[in-house]
Amino acid sequence: MSRLSKFVKSALLLGAVSVFMRTVSVVFNAYVAANIGADGMGLFSLINSVYIFAVTLAGSGINLAVTRLVTEAMAKNCDGGIIRAVKKCVVYALCFGGGAAILLFAFSDVLATKAIGEPEVSMCFRTLSAALPFIAVSNVFSGYFYAVRRSSKSAFSGAFEQFVKIGVTVFFLGRLCPLGAEYACLAIVLGMSISEGLSFSYLLLFYLADRKKHLHPSLCDSSSCGSVVSIALPIMLSSCLRSGLVTIEHMLIPRGLEKFGAGRTESLAAYGAVSGMAMPVLLFPSALCAVFSSLIIPELSELSARSDNIIKNDREICYMVRRACGAALLFGIGTAGIFVCFSKPLGLLIYKSATAGKYICMLAPLVPLMYLDMTVDGMLKGLGQQLYCMRVNILDAAVSILLVSVLLSKFGIAGYIACIYITETMNVALSVGRLLHITGARLMVFRRAVLPSLCIAGACSVSTLIIFPMSPSPLFSAVFGIFLCVLLYLFFLFATSALARDDAIWIKKLTSWR
Repeated sequence: MSRLSKFVKSALLLGAVSVFMRTVSVVFNAYVAANIGADGMGLFSLINSVYIFAVTLAGSGINLAVTRLVTEAMAKNCDGGIIRAVKKCVVYALCFGGGAAILLFAFSDVLATKAIGEPEVSMCFRTLSAALPFIAVSNVFSGYFYAVRRSSKSAFSGAFEQFVKIGVTVFFLGRLCPLGAEYACLAIVLGMSISEGLSFSYLLLFYLADRKKHLHPSLCDSSSCGSVVSIALPIMLSSCLRSGLVTIEHMLIPRGLEKFGAGRTESLAAYGAVSGMAMPVLLFPSALCAVFSSLIIPELSELSARSDNIIKNDREICYMVRRACGAALLFGIGTAGIFVCFSKPLGLLIYKSATAGKYICMLAPLVPLMYLDMTVDGMLKGLGQQLYCMRVNILDAAVSILLVSVLLSKFGIAGYIACIYITETMNVALSVGRLLHITGARLMVFRRAVLPSLCIAGACSVSTLIIFPMSPSPLFSAVFGIFLCVLLYLFFLFATSALARDDAIWIKKLTSWR
């Protein structure tokens, strides 16, 4: 089995696990929302935005650092170098993870009072601080398993972590939820912290077992090893800049809604319905895009290297770009149509909330852009454009802050939705523009965008005419309606040649490892 074949097989395995875990996550998210309400989801989203920044500070870049250092040592057939690389990365992770934990614990009261506006959530930050060193070191072991092509251990560690988090959260929610939204959030963060600790233990045991089985320190016990700091620190700084801007944006949203005239509880409920309920549903199918992107990256990297980095107007690269963008648009447009058509039954089925369904419908037209952006981002990275992607992400976050500051106080939640539309459109335009510029590729707009839009419109129209008059429940409408809509959409795509036999052959070739 070739290196590429092994990669593809791993990517498909991780993709399958990712799709399964996203399904579990959406179901769990619905359970949490049913227990703590939209305002509780809004409050937790604010807590989580601060936590994500702390996680970025704790361990961003370390995964890539250990992967690169271990891969370099493997190329030299140096087992001693592999062990030394992992040790150096663990030390780095403990320093930054421990530092981030101390900072989050020390400033928990300030963050709770000044940033969130809820002094009681300081206990959530103190609880979450305990998880940061475990997260940082876990990233080291995950990077090691990716480097040695045994990524299934990392994937199953994530699954183990998710199920532990669900179990612990359900246990504490039943006891703490009656005490108020702050204590309900505490139940969730307890589940997060305990699961991270147990996941770390899982990975540590597997690393020690893997090291004993596969590594022999006597082989090339070299003291030379690349610098962890030079790899991880630049990534961490740029990631912290973007994450910090995103955190500021999220802090400003409830305040902007309050200036518009909404009360504190109403503001948190509106924010929670959009970010904590609607967006997870819209992003759920994107797991397939993530897998697709992971398959595209090595293909483009190989083609780029073969072309001596002269990628503009390279026939094979242009072909890959057209196919990949076309596949993302076909999938995204179809998914968007389904979300628009079945938003109400989905909102009632998942969250028992018509409000959630309303926001799913309002944001659904963005789905093709979001999915296309994910695919294009993967292709740009495959072509060595990581720095450009980072700049676009930072610009996106900065513009979001500006728009949130201006629009929310004047238009309320409609202003926030407009902000999402503007920034996502800008992001896609810049990314796609860059991709087309450096490759010279041309997109088949009519075949990949116009025809699929007409196809999904027809499929949704027929589905609603058949399903809705006979629909006894949201479950029936969602399940059978979506199933019928997908079948009709595929039929119309083939009938109009928007999707042809050569497309199916290309996807099969891309995902085949035999």
